Amino acid sequence: MLSILLLDCSKELAEKLKRQGFDVSSGTIGFCDKKRQLPSQVYEKDIFIYNPRSFKKDKHGFYIESDDIEDLTPEYSLHYLSEHIERGATFLIFINHVSDDIEKQNEAYDWIPFMPEAYFTKDHQPIATRVSKDLNYNYLAPIVLLKNLRIPVLQKISPPKQKQYTYTPDVFHLFFNRNYEILGVFIKRGLGQLIILPEYQNNEEIVGIFLNRVMPKIYSRETKINLIDQFLSPEELTISNEVREAECVIQEANETLEVAKEKLASANRNKIQVIKNDETAVLILNYYDLATQQEDVALFYLYKIIEALEKKYGSEKEAKSILICNKEWNLIGKVANVSYADIRHAPKPGEKIREWTEEEIKNCFTDAEKIINIYLSTLF
Repeated sequence: MLSILLLDCSKELAEKLKRQGFDVSSGTIGFCDKKRQLPSQVYEKDIFIYNPRSFKKDKHGFYIESDDIEDLTPEYSLHYLSEHIERGATFLIFINHVSDDIEKQNEAYDWIPFMPEAYFTKDHQPIATRVSKDLNYNYLAPIVLLKNLRIPVLQKISPPKQKQYTYTPDVFHLFFNRNYEILGVFIKRGLGQLIILPEYQNNEEIVGIFLNRVMPKIYSRETKINLIDQFLSPEELTISNEVREAECVIQEANETLEVAKEKLASANRNKIQVIKNDETAVLILNYYDLATQQEDVALFYLYKIIEALEKKYGSEKEAKSILICNKEWNLIGKVANVSYADIRHAPKPGEKIREWTEEEIKNCFTDAEKIINIYLSTLF
């Protein structure tokens, strides 16, 4: 069974994974609580998961220095990590925002071999690589989840360039921003790997997905399966079938959703184009915008909407007949005529008008919106 070391993860996560049957132990690096404590030699672990939540400050409000960290287990060293990764260990790393000082932000991570440098950013529209379509790295798809990210993403990284110019690249970008700067990456080093992810809304949920769905695929590709792992009990067979069926449903649903989203975006573009091509639609929408922007003469522009439609259809009677909005039309006309001496012309500076009530103007806006929507529906 693979041995897992949780670093700066919650006790609740450790207990949950133990209940699920994983070989889990916990440790701290020291930046979160000023104490470094490892449960064993690092080369005795197969999987490392690092999820720091903060960078501790001293009583004066300054971030602690590395020298301030008390090493409670000096007999267990981190110096073997580089060679251990190259021999086949896996690191799952979450780039959480632990400090507002970029040097301290990097310090919380630079003890990890092969860890790229981080920089601050603020990306509201990250992009996920469609790893499910990649033959080499499709097994990472369960944890490359765009909708689960914490937005905005606050760190970007500068990963190394690809070393192995082979069929399987040793550096594979998982997330990036719209400037094509990297937010998450897979780095292969020797037989091991670093999986570096941006912060999620719930990192511990991603850890569970990783251990249950990704880790078995990583190690089934690289190590021999012993007889116990190879043998499947009746319960495992039943649940495995359920998992496969659920994954197929999810995949089909995601594909259907992507197609539907593309169709919706196309329909939205077509709608906008149809409306822009209609002079009356452009005119009444412009009047509505002016009404919202100029409260003191809002009613004048709302009336201009029904006036434009009257012109479009040749008469007020014809417009009402086609749009079937007598009640709404009459309300706007009534309030406007009571307020203005001559509603067909904008009030002159200083011209005295009757103030409409808040309820009257609210109702007029609501009715104008209804009239506009009815007219727009006639274009399709």
